[in-house]
Amino acid sequence: MAAPSSRVNRSLLAPAAALLALVLTIGASSQARGAASPFATTVVAAQGPFGPSPYDDPSSLLGMPSTNFYDPFGGWSGGTTARRVKLVEAPYNLNATQTGKLITTLSDGSFVVLRFDQPVAHDPAHPYGVDLLVFGNSFYTSMGFVNDSADMNTLTLAGGGFYEPMKVSVSPGYTDAPGQDPTNSATWAWYRYDNGPYADTAFPTHAYHWNRTNSTWSGDLMDFTKPVNPAFGPVLESGSGLSAADGIDLYDGSGGGTGFDLAESGFASIQYVKVEGLPGFDDGEVDAFSSVRPMVLGDSLTIAPANLTHGTGTLRFQRPGSLSETAVALAFANVSDAGRVSTATLPDPSALVPLNGQVLTAARLDWSPVLGSDAVAFQADLRLSAGAGYAGNGGDLDLLRWEGTNWLRLAFAYDPSSKSVVTAGVTNLSSVALVQVQPPQLAIALDGNQTQVRFTPVPGWLHTLERTTAFNGWSAITSATPTNGQPVALSDPSPPPDRAFYRVRLNRP
Repeated sequence: MAAPSSRVNRSLLAPAAALLALVLTIGASSQARGAASPFATTVVAAQGPFGPSPYDDPSSLLGMPSTNFYDPFGGWSGGTTARRVKLVEAPYNLNATQTGKLITTLSDGSFVVLRFDQPVAHDPAHPYGVDLLVFGNSFYTSMGFVNDSADMNTLTLAGGGFYEPMKVSVSPGYTDAPGQDPTNSATWAWYRYDNGPYADTAFPTHAYHWNRTNSTWSGDLMDFTKPVNPAFGPVLESGSGLSAADGIDLYDGSGGGTGFDLAESGFASIQYVKVEGLPGFDDGEVDAFSSVRPMVLGDSLTIAPANLTHGTGTLRFQRPGSLSETAVALAFANVSDAGRVSTATLPDPSALVPLNGQVLTAARLDWSPVLGSDAVAFQADLRLSAGAGYAGNGGDLDLLRWEGTNWLRLAFAYDPSSKSVVTAGVTNLSSVALVQVQPPQLAIALDGNQTQVRFTPVPGWLHTLERTTAFNGWSAITSATPTNGQPVALSDPSPPPDRAFYRVRLNRP
């Protein structure tokens, strides 16, 4: 059958015609003041008409998106009445314990204004240019009944989704500009996304991870602060023989939500969001609002050919504990199909001992197809940060890639503006490390008539013994490029009879 239970349920319990109501709420908050939440926490203003109960309470939009709901018609579609929210089964009615409301219907003339604890910034580190997520109760249609017992591996997407678009506006709030009233949000500067995206459309909320191998649900929540790659919107809406599990794989750990780029608004950051029921854009449902977080080493991101077309072909992973600093970035020049970049830190210092210096950035980078097992080809420029505290000019840096049994040195260019190195044309991924080479400790000795300088070298680097007598210039005496870290000695066969000063200059190959 092609009618998921949630489509039938909403027609019974969330009719388009709503009773006229007027609600004005100032300062209703979902949590006590404390650590900032990524979700909207305060209802600033609200005006009906809203839907009938339980779709009439704007405070239901506070906090995280719905993860479970109570389906009184569960017996009709199979399974239990307590349901997980899925990309093919939207939240409606009450929560699973029937103690709380989940979503609000906004009819023509209604609006809700909500506040975040902290500003939501337009940040280049946010994936795919998405800064804000809005969650509704849309869903993708599928071929068959949907319940928690349904096998996502075999449930086929039918193509298309059930959407009820509504317009979203954003504002930084009161800025003391002429004519603004700090107590009246209607007087603030707002930007409305008249041409989309719209609330209650793609991407439908998906709450829990699916264990594809064992065809079972996991108890682990998806990430409601990570957007779905917008390049996959047309793929998911077309169906194209995808299973629900394929759709979940395309979400790549995201909990869904419609993504908004704040660059379009002209605001560097916003703290307020408004959703409205307007003619032709009404009678939809809203569930929650979330700010997007930067991805860090340990996260994964996807890339597809459409990303390159739309200017979102650079994937950035920030340094854990320092979200303002991009540790690793990949700027894709081409990609043959949808691929996934998975990252991890390298926590084992012993694996990095042969790198002869201070490791500034190290990461494991893995590449895999998003769907299927066919290899996906790509080419990208790889960038690693030397860190905000790096004070060199790049001449003491080494970039290496793990080849399974040894580290291979990579050619790179140093970018002083970002204190990072770039190696171009990468076509495969593995562990990489950016190292600040430590100058060797020198020991000087006389060997007959020769002066000998001994030290432990940096493998692969050119070591040149230089001499001066009055610091008015240095003369090269001899050089060597050791292939390993065994101690070496460079000799001056004809040292000056009185005194001389020696140094060893290192040059990266």
